[in-house]
Amino acid sequence: MLSDVILIGPMNAGKSTIGKLLANYFGIPQCSMDDWRWQYYQEIGYNENLAKQKQQLEGFWGVQQYWKSFEAYAVERLLTDQHNCIIDFGAGHSVYDDNHLF
Repeated sequence: MLSDVILIGPMNAGKSTIGKLLANYFGIPQCSMDDWRWQYYQEIGYNENLAKQKQQLEGFWGVQQYWKSFEAYAVERLLTDQHNCIIDFGAGHSVYDDNHLF
């Protein structure tokens, strides 16, 4: 394979499952955002206590807004670090309302 295959879609759509099947078929690695994201988030200062606080005060919308810059960074890092593999993004890692992050 000369390039990556990137799988995106809603939660529980089967991205990771299909990714494993494709990786086995092509004989290349699978790289799941779920396995890398927390490491990448930590690189730029993700604060779990702040995320929990935002969720308590503002609900899911608040914590989701906090996550977005970390998600964008994780996508860029994963695409930079991993090559010739099957990549499956988490559901939120492909949806951005802010054009700057997109």
